[in-house]
Amino acid sequence: MKPERVREWVASEFPGDTFETHLNASLNSPQYSAPGSHTISSGDFGDSGRAAFIESLELDPDKQVGFMVTHTVYALTDRRLCIATTGGLRPRPKELLHAGPREGLTVHWYDGRAEAGNQFRHFVFVFADGAWRGDRTGIKILGRTPKANLAHRFIEALGPAAFEVR
Repeated sequence: MKPERVREWVASEFPGDTFETHLNASLNSPQYSAPGSHTISSGDFGDSGRAAFIESLELDPDKQVGFMVTHTVYALTDRRLCIATTGGLRPRPKELLHAGPREGLTVHWYDGRAEAGNQFRHFVFVFADGAWRGDRTGIKILGRTPKANLAHRFIEALGPAAFEVR
């Protein structure tokens, strides 16, 4: 997703906020199918590890943001972090799922490896109001770093709100 599309969305949803960066994310492992076959998961890609980590944080399950939403975009502004659904022929933010102030925001993150040279950065976002969401973004695909990968820039922009889990 191009930053311009996220910047335009932020300007319309939150006039007065200054867009800083964004992150494209996906909740679940990719599914693959071939003609005449059943759809199967190509692997876990760390999803079960992220679920176990979320459980260890003892977050309120009723405050999970976008329970069944699989593709999201995170927009970071000078005032808040916004989570929106994505979609369209030319992907762009669509529906706002949650927005919370940067004050009191905690972001736990870690990198996990998967098969075939893939690597994902897993996140758990916890807002001051108790709302939370776990997601991940690809940082290596078949051993290569995608040109559009913004995970490192996103972590830097979060500053002291981001904590690497070891």
